[in-house]
Order: sequence, then C-alpha cells, then structure tokens
Amino acid sequence: MARRLRKSRRMRGSRTHGWGVSGQHRKGGMKGGRGRAGWCKHKWTYTVKYALNEVGKRGFRRPAGKGGTKAINVGGLEELLEGLRKQPREGEKIKVDLTELGYEKLLGGGSIKKPVEVKVKGCSKLARKKVEEAGGNVVLYAQGVET
Repeated sequence: MARRLRKSRRMRGSRTHGWGVSGQHRKGGMKGGRGRAGWCKHKWTYTVKYALNEVGKRGFRRPAGKGGTKAINVGGLEELLEGLRKQPREGEKIKVDLTELGYEKLLGGGSIKKPVEVKVKGCSKLARKKVEEAGGNVVLYAQGVET
C-alpha cells in the first residue's frame, strides 16, 4: 500500500507551502471577503444550500398604534369613588376630575348609585344619563365631545 506524506510534512522549509507569492493565502481576498460578505452575490450558491432562511425579510410587523383613549365605565367610577375618600364635596355630590386621574372618557357600562359631579374630556350619552339618574352631573372640558 502506497503511503504519502501529508502536505504539511512534504512542504517543510518552503515558506509559502504552495500558495504562491507571500500573502496570497492571507486575509479576506483569498476567501471572497470576510465573514458573510457576498452572501447575496458571489457566494449565493452557498447561501441557497445552507442558509437561505437567514436572507431576506419575512413575516408581518404590526405598525405602532396611536394608543387609543383611556376610558372608564360608570361602574368603574363607582369603585373608584370607594378608594378616593378625600374628594371635595358639594353638598351630597362628590366632585371627581377624571383627567387628573388619567382618564379621557366616561362610558356607560355598569351602574352608579352615588351622586357625583364628573369633570372629563368626553362621555357617552348613556354614561351621562346614568350619572344624572343617580343625582349627579357631567361637566365636559371645552374641547370635550359627547358621543
């Protein structure tokens, strides 16, 4: 059986080991660029074979929303009043400024029994009706809208 020396043994003392002028087997030019250079150009066959799922865009990115208005239901307002003991009162009515508490709109879900004066940017017709039936009233800010 024929046995041959490996190139590393055979080329002892030759300085460049068969790679031509000194420097031809160095740096990125020998490899067609460093790292992933040329993946979509001269190394495309490699990309197709081994890494096609790493190239290009896929999927859907939902655009960032405006955030919407922060709303509270009439029933939630009733619960909120239980937590706010030191609200200013006008006779029997409790005064609540919902914009100071971070709410922009009052909606008509749930029920309310306490008379309340609510100051808010916007409110629904049903919410206004429920608050007034309980003996309270809704005060809208200047640009407030009733829907």
